[in-house]
Amino acid sequence: MPFSHRIQAVEGSKSVGLASLVGKLKSEGHDIIGLHVGEPDFPPPPEVIEATQKALTDLKVRYSLVPGIPELREAIADRFSKRSGKKVNLENILVSNGSKQILYNLFQCFIHEGDEVIIPAPYWVTFPESIKLAGGSPVIVKSRDDLGLDLEAIEAAITPKTKMILFNTPNNPSSAVYAKEDLLKVGELAKKHDLLVVSDEAYESLVFAPNVHTSIASLSEDLFERTITVQTLSKSHCLTGYRVGYMIAPKKFIEPVNKLQSHLNGNVCTFAQYGALEALTMDQTYFEDMVKTMVKRKDLAYGLTKEIFKCHEPQGAFYLFPSLDGYENRFKTCSEAAEFILREAKVAILPGSAFGIDGYLRISFASHEDLIKEALKRIKEALK
Repeated sequence: MPFSHRIQAVEGSKSVGLASLVGKLKSEGHDIIGLHVGEPDFPPPPEVIEATQKALTDLKVRYSLVPGIPELREAIADRFSKRSGKKVNLENILVSNGSKQILYNLFQCFIHEGDEVIIPAPYWVTFPESIKLAGGSPVIVKSRDDLGLDLEAIEAAITPKTKMILFNTPNNPSSAVYAKEDLLKVGELAKKHDLLVVSDEAYESLVFAPNVHTSIASLSEDLFERTITVQTLSKSHCLTGYRVGYMIAPKKFIEPVNKLQSHLNGNVCTFAQYGALEALTMDQTYFEDMVKTMVKRKDLAYGLTKEIFKCHEPQGAFYLFPSLDGYENRFKTCSEAAEFILREAKVAILPGSAFGIDGYLRISFASHEDLIKEALKRIKEALK
């Protein structure tokens, strides 16, 4: 039986594919260090586990409101208002099964067949595939050499078919934090050409001084009215398995996505929402300490990586994105380099081509310092 044209047009996740190979090598007895996963190694704090268990004990296991329980949406609105300076309320919030589903839902709601979506590269792997599933066409625009937004290239890519501009900051995989001035220019382009803006801010709490995260929706009322902000508690609050993501947007954008979600899956797991609520309302010291640890890991990983590759210092998130400049004679592609490092150094990382740009590698430093040291030592020795 032939598969639908929609699923045939979509590429599988490179990270999921690599995980299969890593699993195979581990089963064969190889000691593999995994620096390919975008997941903090911190567990949820005990308060969150207890709140989740209490929700189960209290039988908060039934259907809840499709956009999320009111208490959670109020807590999300309060967090965004305080951090961005843009006042929102629970009517501007919709909770979904991770930011992946938010992206899928909103493209299904706002993209017509043949619409174009401009995406600066490098980009998160799910972006173009979600657009294809909605019948749209991803238009990839390479970023500047310093991995910042190339505003001239973005404007040149705009056509009568362009519907929206999609990006994430801090960026996965490059760890670049887009400058406020560049985001204002994106806003000007969006207004000039009547475009929607989708800003994925999954790593907004993981920003390293002196860099500062700016939420584009907070820059003006006009920009808020044409922007959908996508966030998640996976990275900021160590709730990857809870699958709690959310969108922040004008009510006019919330309503169609809510309609779709009501038919697609209904509400996010009810008791998980109470755990997420606790994560947002408890004392935040645990999560602030996690960020401090990530700064130390960043400094360590960046220092060691510079001994092997040319690399920009990460501005946010928890990734290094080194260039393969100087290794062109050894590897034809970054995929070949990543596979060599996996097989010879026994370290799993991802090729930049998975994120829309060849000639780079993505290395996660969201692991313990000892693993980072050992992994980069192995890579350095393998590439001698």
